[in-house]
Amino acid sequence: MITLLNCIPMDYGKCLIMQREMNEIRNEGRIGDTIIVTEHNDTYTGGIHFNGENAGNYSVSILRVERGGNLTYHGKGQLVLYFIINLKDRGINVKNLIEKVQTALNETLLTYGLKGEGRMYKETGVWVENRKICSIGFAVKGFSTFHGIAVNLNTDLSKFFNISPCDLDPGVMTSLAKEIGHPVDEREFLERMTQNLSRVFGEEIQVRDCKSIKN
Repeated sequence: MITLLNCIPMDYGKCLIMQREMNEIRNEGRIGDTIIVTEHNDTYTGGIHFNGENAGNYSVSILRVERGGNLTYHGKGQLVLYFIINLKDRGINVKNLIEKVQTALNETLLTYGLKGEGRMYKETGVWVENRKICSIGFAVKGFSTFHGIAVNLNTDLSKFFNISPCDLDPGVMTSLAKEIGHPVDEREFLERMTQNLSRVFGEEIQVRDCKSIKN
């Protein structure tokens, strides 16, 4: 069974500390596989492929983190899922994990009448035709992952114009609301996504409130 912690909303820095701690105790076998779902206030992060010397080229502060990928934006209207998954226990690698998550998201997008495409390498994420709706960047420490995916639901896409997301033109970014022409019920989307993740992983996902985690 996988645990899904509903931590909407949560400060990015606090959530980053939480991920790192949970990665450590997952490696120790003290918890099972866990997904943290949340939403952040405006935050710009640079992954392992971001050249820190370029930080001064942007008008916003860039927080360096250990996930894969380059620059991205987090903010209101964006659903973020962080995966604390033990790869060794599952007999998979991080590429397999990304493919599973892309499959679940594509199945969810289909329920809204959209055909998503999972891409890898420089264009890692999920795309709707030539528009990117989901950014993906994982980190692995020990045998377990952390970081994950950011799905644009009702996101203010103008915020991407403060950076070059993953070295792409910010105009390629889209949101589910933009694609279907009206705001998205974010709770309903999460329910559909959770069902599809459960199907892809082949096991039950138990939803718990973030407050249920003891400090």
